[in-house]
Amino acid sequence: MARSNSDWTSVSLSDLRAVAAVAETGSFRRAASALTVGQSAVSRRVAKLEDELGVSLFERHSDGSRLTIAGKCFVQRTSSVLEGLREAVEATRSAGVSGNGMLRLGIIASLSRGALRRVLCSFMERHSDVILSVTETTRSELLTKLSHRKIDALVASGIRNSEYGDSFVLVNEPIFLAVPSQHALSQLNRLRWRDVRTETFVVGSREPGPEIHDYILKKVSDLGRRVHVRRFRLGREGIMTLVGLGAGVSLVADHWRGVAYPNVTFIPIGDEYETVPFSITWRPENDNPALRRFISLARIEAKQNGALS
Repeated sequence: MARSNSDWTSVSLSDLRAVAAVAETGSFRRAASALTVGQSAVSRRVAKLEDELGVSLFERHSDGSRLTIAGKCFVQRTSSVLEGLREAVEATRSAGVSGNGMLRLGIIASLSRGALRRVLCSFMERHSDVILSVTETTRSELLTKLSHRKIDALVASGIRNSEYGDSFVLVNEPIFLAVPSQHALSQLNRLRWRDVRTETFVVGSREPGPEIHDYILKKVSDLGRRVHVRRFRLGREGIMTLVGLGAGVSLVADHWRGVAYPNVTFIPIGDEYETVPFSITWRPENDNPALRRFISLARIEAKQNGALS
């Protein structure tokens, strides 16, 4: 490699996109196709960048290309640059095209039914010119995005601490146990926690799995029983599929029941007053007009639900 002390300002956006495309597709040829440029152009950009950095980013093989250790490090750190630029372009375009701009929500919830879906339906009917962006990831990442104004509001279970911004409870939802349809529990109208103390619970390692895991531990441990919980690196759909296959049972809030899963039945659990709160949190200094309209509609929904006086 010719240089190892290059000026980073010589790195162009096209260079970063070329490296990202090769990393994603595992091939210079497929990367060129994805970028709609010639393969030689992709090769030149990657080679130029490798020369600038003084390291090899890819191991080239006849069957494709794989990132080197240095390449993995580079791609991990530059992916946020490309994502940030994409978000900036979208936000700027929306501000230029529409006076109402964009509403960016972070959620740990299902949009298949329930209060949040009703609020979004009402918002989109009234403000069709606003671009809606929805992000679903970990709670910690969403709170970071909220703090840095990369999202306008967060909707998730629990009651938020005031240090994160203004907040109110949108809805208090009942809890259901997802069980295989042939399970004896599926014949009951309502379950008590003592009814499930010997069951195996399956939960996801991704949100909202960790919170469900903690809730199960608290409820069953209070009965003096050892809790049987199996965690999987799956999302909600994967967990429901496991329930349908007979691998165990799992908990869901009411709004997750908008999707039907094969061989899965949902039964209310706990007493009729046992609910989980879902809150909306936003930064009070955020003056996005679209956010203010969304919050206004959400307050109406919360009052109708009895969650907000």
